[in-house]
Amino acid sequence: MKKWFVLSAAVLLAACAHVNKNTVNYQTSLFDHTRYYVVAGNGPDKASAQANARANMRAALQNGAPDAAQLPVLADVLANAKTEKVWKEKGAKPANYFALAVLDRALAQGMLTPHMDTLDAKLAGFTKKLNAGPEPFAALKLALNMQPFVQERNAYQDLYAFINANQEGYKADDFATYKAALKNAMGAVKVSVQTQGPQHLVLTALITDALNRLGLGVADASATDAPLTVRVETTVDGYESEKVKGLEWCSSGASVSMVDETLGVTFARFHVQDRAGTSRAADSLRRSMQGVGEKASQQISQRMLTYLKRR
Repeated sequence: MKKWFVLSAAVLLAACAHVNKNTVNYQTSLFDHTRYYVVAGNGPDKASAQANARANMRAALQNGAPDAAQLPVLADVLANAKTEKVWKEKGAKPANYFALAVLDRALAQGMLTPHMDTLDAKLAGFTKKLNAGPEPFAALKLALNMQPFVQERNAYQDLYAFINANQEGYKADDFATYKAALKNAMGAVKVSVQTQGPQHLVLTALITDALNRLGLGVADASATDAPLTVRVETTVDGYESEKVKGLEWCSSGASVSMVDETLGVTFARFHVQDRAGTSRAADSLRRSMQGVGEKASQQISQRMLTYLKRR
C-alpha cells in the first residue's frame, strides 16, 4: 500500500510538471468563477495587454447586456475590474503578453441594486395606480409614462443577470409584476389597421409590427369596435427616368389618416412616397412599396405616441 501511494504521488507530480501554466485557460482556472468574472486580453507589452483585457471585459458586458451600454453605472462597474495577472508568452516573437481583467461579481451587483431599488419604487407606484382600474385611455397614458422606467429597469436587469454567476435577475418576480401591469394597460386600447390599394398588405404588416413594438395592441381585421383606427390607401405609378435608362421604375405612395373613434377626431393626416428602379417591374413595385411602408410606419409611431400622451 505504501509503495502504491508513493508511486501515485510520483505520477501526480509528473503530470503537474507537464501542465502548461502559460495558457489563458490555466490562469483563469485559478479563480473561483462563482465569485469572479474573468476576461483575458493580450498585447505587445504589459500595459497594452492590461488595457485590452479591460476593453474586452467592456465588450463582453455590452454584448451580454446590449441595452445597458448607455447606463452611466457601467463605467463605475468597469472601473472596479482589476488586472490581477500579467504574464509573457514563452517563446513568442515578437513579444506577446497576456493579462486577466477580474471583476468581483458581488461588488458589481451591489453597485447596480440601489438603482434598481429606486426604479422599483417608481414602478410600484405606477402599478398601484393601474391596478386601481382607471378607464382604458387614462391607463394607457399612465403606461406610456411608466414605459421608460421599465426599459431602464430592464437594462439594469440584463446587466445584473449577466454578471450573476447563476444568470439570475434581481427581484425578478416583482419586476415581472410591473411589466405585466404595463403590458395589460398598453394592450387594452386596440388599434385597427385598415389598408387598401395595390400591395396594401405590405403596409399592413409593417404598420402592425411598428405598433406592436410600441406595446400597443392591434385589433383583428374583423373587429369593428377598436377605439383607434389607422386608415391607409396605397397608389402606384410607373414612370420613365432620364437619369437611369433601361430600368423599370415604380413610384408608390400612401395616404394615411389616424382616427380616435371614441372622440370622432382625425388627429393626423399625411402622405408618403418612395420610388425604385430595377430590371423587373415587380421588384421595383415591391421595393418602392417597402420604402413607403417603412416611412409610413415611422410617422404613425411618432404621431400615435404624441397624440396619446396629450390626449
